[in-house]
Amino acid sequence: MPMKNFALLRFEDRILLDDRIVEPGTLPWLLRDHAGMLCPGWLFRGWKGASKAGREAWPAALLAALLLLRHSKPGMSRVGSVAEAATNAAWRAALHLPWHVAPPDEKTLREFEAFLRENHPSVGRPRFELAFEHWTRLGLEAGLVGQDATWVMDSTPMWCFGAVLDTVRLLGDGLRSLGRRWARARKIALETVSIAWAEPLVLAKSTKGYFDGTDWADPASRGRVLASLSASVTHAVEQVQAGLSEVRENKHKILLRMCRNLLSVVQDDLVTDEHGVLQVAHRTTSARLISITDPDAQHFRKCKSKVFSGYKLHVLGDAISGLVLSLSVTPGGVHDGAQAHPLIARAKKLYADIRRVLGDAAYGGMPVRKEVREQDQVEILAPPVATARDAGVGKKDYTIDFEAMTATCPGGVRSSRWARTRQNDQLVPTFYWAQGSAEACMCREQCPAHNGKRGRLQLHPDEQELRAIRADWQKPATRAAYRLRTRGERLIREMTRRGARRACAWGIDSARLQAFFAGGVNNLLVLARHLAGQQQANRAA
Repeated sequence: MPMKNFALLRFEDRILLDDRIVEPGTLPWLLRDHAGMLCPGWLFRGWKGASKAGREAWPAALLAALLLLRHSKPGMSRVGSVAEAATNAAWRAALHLPWHVAPPDEKTLREFEAFLRENHPSVGRPRFELAFEHWTRLGLEAGLVGQDATWVMDSTPMWCFGAVLDTVRLLGDGLRSLGRRWARARKIALETVSIAWAEPLVLAKSTKGYFDGTDWADPASRGRVLASLSASVTHAVEQVQAGLSEVRENKHKILLRMCRNLLSVVQDDLVTDEHGVLQVAHRTTSARLISITDPDAQHFRKCKSKVFSGYKLHVLGDAISGLVLSLSVTPGGVHDGAQAHPLIARAKKLYADIRRVLGDAAYGGMPVRKEVREQDQVEILAPPVATARDAGVGKKDYTIDFEAMTATCPGGVRSSRWARTRQNDQLVPTFYWAQGSAEACMCREQCPAHNGKRGRLQLHPDEQELRAIRADWQKPATRAAYRLRTRGERLIREMTRRGARRACAWGIDSARLQAFFAGGVNNLLVLARHLAGQQQANRAA
């Protein structure tokens, strides 16, 4: 199909070129005056419009600009962005869209988002990631990152879009959704499915309403409901799997995924108590399903008092300029430290001169520090992980001479007896004290090496380096440098104000696209303010 072509030829379209419509330094201004550098052709290779036959296709640059404008407004839907583009003069100027042309519809935007989630044929990575990196390079080439750059990484919760349900509703609502999907795939009435499965719940308006009258506080009553739901789900899944050959092949994937999710709820959420009654398991696992529409979402904690449901957004950027260099969206149960190396590695491909990154205590563990130092040649400045204190005296209170291999307890009793013992599949030094040395120890009531029968001290695999990090952490210069990390909260704030606090579509892939576009909007706004300042300075000169 050919590509649509627009030209601002009409009289009423000239107003879109007026700076009173788009203020310099804003995103619409940047998209209007610098569209050529923002959306290169190679980035959207493969989009519609390459052939001469068929209807005219919307240009990829216009659709990308519309998505950027959409994600500059938190919580805006595709339908809302189309409506805004129809009436907002600043948006029309940014899109180079004449007044007599209607904006693209919601379906076109949805298809373009699916296109951006696909891997680029030449690079093998999603196009939205390449677009974000291209916009970030524009900021780097403009000199936005200076000599005083302060690199900070952090994470923040991202609520999922799908409804978070309890186990009863996961099974009941999931069974009803499977019945509706099966009826559409077979092109039969839902009543027919209910009869074939011998399951009236498929026709119910709600799961809890179907089991109205159940005493949910009574374990026996609750167990009967769970047993009924478990049997119904198992029977329905068997029916779907047996009749899968009777539906179109393009329906198999979604049906099998729904069956797999329902069976995982039965397996992960239900346990049998001592009386043989089914109950909901009181445990947390990374694979536990919390939403039938968002199966990638997880329950997780960022602190002891708050539980979040969804994903986790990881960010690395310059706290001084406000430029975000790398992003990732993971299931909520992924530890922050596990994303340190991927974030830094992607950031260094864009800007190689990164020597130190500031982070909170989640990045202070020795495995994270070693991985980043060895693979990325980057130092992490973060609080060292605290060790548990035993009766007031901890491992860090011992004096260790690593050259002479001696250990002295806080009471002054020295030991040179040591051997390598196994700890987490590693051999680590362990010091031993003689039984009689407890009498000479001034702190034997508190000292873990003398209090009790063990009389030993097992060191950390990286004990010497860990002690050096703790000593460095006590220096005023190190604390002063770490205080700059608070400026990194600006990066998280800029992301969340662009809508990255809550996913606006189902699935982690959609959440990633949303986060990368929010990061792209942030970086383009920093670039827009920089270019507008240069333009104003040139006019003044």
